[in-house]
Amino acid sequence: MAKKSFEFDTRYSNVEQSLEERKNRIKTICFKTCSKCGETKYIFKFSLDKRNLDGRTNVCKACRSREGLNYYYQNQSKILIQGKEYRDNHKKNRNIYNEKYREDHKEQLKKNAKKWYKKNKKRIKKRNLKYYQENLEACQIRRGLWIEKNRERIREYNREYKRKHKILKAVIQEGGNE
Repeated sequence: MAKKSFEFDTRYSNVEQSLEERKNRIKTICFKTCSKCGETKYIFKFSLDKRNLDGRTNVCKACRSREGLNYYYQNQSKILIQGKEYRDNHKKNRNIYNEKYREDHKEQLKKNAKKWYKKNKKRIKKRNLKYYQENLEACQIRRGLWIEKNRERIREYNREYKRKHKILKAVIQEGGNE
């Protein structure tokens, strides 16, 4: 037996109506009360948690942050020791990961280093000057070794420098004679 068209209309309208009700329910949930501080706050002040019916945690982000800080300061030595143990036990894995990260993000790291250098130029020069003054003998020895290793390079640089300046002098003298 064929169904009549009005039966389809009522079923369709019921589904449509339930969808509309669901949308309205979702729109009205824009505030939530924190179970820690008791304040009513906007829903986006709570972290996502799909285990709860409304999809948010019961404690606001600010309270969770405070809890985390309190825990850290109360257990600081324990946390630092655990971190050191982890770093020591997983040194190879961390090195492999860091190497791969540096390869994959070479350009970005280069940009960051350049930006940091420009931002801290005075501080770097100050630090280097301080190191040079404190380790003057070692720096002079290192400089002497570099000069010995790179004699040919220095000679080539000096030849090029003299050649360029000879040309410049000639051009300047010609300009002055005219």
